[in-house]
Amino acid sequence: MAWQSSVVNSAADLVASIVDFAVAQGWALSGSVLSKGGAYIELTAPSVSEVRIRAARGGVFSGIDLCPRYPRIFITSWPSSAEVQLFAFDDPDTVWCVLRTNSTDYMHLGFGSIAKYGDWAGGQWFHAQHTGSNTDRQVCATVGGGAQPYFNTSARNCALFWSQRDRDLWSGGSTVNKCSFLHCEVRGEVWPATGPSNDASDLNVIHCPTITTPIHSNNPNVFNGQTVLSPFLLFLQNTDGHYMSVGHLGHLRFVKLTNYNPGDIVSIAGDRWRVFPWDRKDPTNPDGKAPSSGDSSASTGLLGIAISYDGP
Repeated sequence: MAWQSSVVNSAADLVASIVDFAVAQGWALSGSVLSKGGAYIELTAPSVSEVRIRAARGGVFSGIDLCPRYPRIFITSWPSSAEVQLFAFDDPDTVWCVLRTNSTDYMHLGFGSIAKYGDWAGGQWFHAQHTGSNTDRQVCATVGGGAQPYFNTSARNCALFWSQRDRDLWSGGSTVNKCSFLHCEVRGEVWPATGPSNDASDLNVIHCPTITTPIHSNNPNVFNGQTVLSPFLLFLQNTDGHYMSVGHLGHLRFVKLTNYNPGDIVSIAGDRWRVFPWDRKDPTNPDGKAPSSGDSSASTGLLGIAISYDGP
C-alpha cells in the first residue's frame, strides 16, 4: 500500500497529482491514459471546475469499447487550497483519492480492477463524486442503496456502487444517477447498467447494498458500538431474474461513522483503516436522505468509506 498527502488548488492540479502518484505506483501513462493490469483510465480537466474520469476496454476510447458514461468531480469554484489523500494498492490494482475541500466536506474518486468471481472478460472499474450532470454538494446516499433524484434537478447518488438507479421519481424521465461503472461481459454487454437513463429496472443496475443491506442497516453493532467494515460486493441480475455475484472491490470497505470522525484510523484485528464520509458527516440523518416531493434536502448521513491504511 502507498499513501500520499498534498494540497491542490485547481482541477488541473488534482489531475496532475493523481496521475503522478499512479505512475509512481506502477501505472503506465500514454498521453492522458493510465493503464495497468487491463484497466485503461483517462483523467482530464476539461474546465477549471471539472475533473473527468473515463475508461475503455483495451484502451480503445471509441465505439462500444468506450464506457458511454463518465463520472466527475465538479466544483463550481475551486478552493484556493484543498487537501488530497491518495491511496494505491496491488492485487487487485486500486487507486483511491479523497479530496477535502474545507473542514467538513469531502469528495472521492477511484479506479482499478475488481477481485473477480469466475472467469469472464473485464474487471476494470471507475468512480467519482458526481455524475455527468450534478455538481458541488448536490449529492445523497441512503443506507439501503438505490437512492434516486426526485426531480431531474435533485441530488444524485454519490456512494461507490451504491445500487445506483437512473430516472427521476417525479416524472419517470431520463435522469443520469450513476457515478460508478464496471467493465463486465457476463451478460453479453461491455459496460452493464449504462442503458437508457429512464430505465430504473434491476437489469440496469450494478447491485451492492440492495443485496447486502442487512449488514449495512444494522450498524454499528450493539455489542461494542463498532461498525462492521463490509466489502463492496457487486451483483448483476441475470435475464432469468437471479442475481449473479461478479466480484468485490479490494482494499475498500463500507463504514458507518456513528462513533468515528472523518480521518480517524480504525484498528481491527491488526489491520488499520482510515475512514471518511461520502460528503459531510450528518448525525441528524444517520441513514442518509434522498430528496422527496416536499423536501429537497439531501444527505449522505453517517455513511462513508474505509480505506486500508498503513501510513503514519
